[in-house]
Amino acid sequence: MLNVNRSEGMIPAVSSLEERAELLERSQWMPELSWRQVENLARYLQGARTVRGGTMIHEGSREAFMCILAEGRVHIIKEDVEGREKLLSVITRGQTFGEMSLFDGEPRSASVKAAEDTTVLVLTRANLHRLMEEAPILGAKILYKLGRLMSQRLRMTSGKLVDHL
Repeated sequence: MLNVNRSEGMIPAVSSLEERAELLERSQWMPELSWRQVENLARYLQGARTVRGGTMIHEGSREAFMCILAEGRVHIIKEDVEGREKLLSVITRGQTFGEMSLFDGEPRSASVKAAEDTTVLVLTRANLHRLMEEAPILGAKILYKLGRLMSQRLRMTSGKLVDHL
């Protein structure tokens, strides 16, 4: 279970399975999952809220979880060599962030700050492993979706990088 840390700006929320499933239904995950699979996936998710301006993930931290943004908007921010914050991306309702931590165990590559009050559904590495053991077909679909998302983001980043070379 994710230890939601108030100093990080995240507080527990969205406690019922039905609420989590309904929020998940409005995300980019729904088109590839049946309603039964959405309800099953919701069993492995936790809800959390963050107020505008709260930091949800600190660059360099090692917590292994990803978030599906159910409500609100967040900024992905990275510090440059001089310590100035640079906006890398804006994540909106239905999108995910933090998925790399589920795979590599490396420190977070960027910070995530709430641009407005947000609600997220959190999938921890432990719950992903549990999901893969208890519901392998759903687990495979989730891993496939995460692989596609990371591939799309890498292609987008490569496209931006070439403009700066």
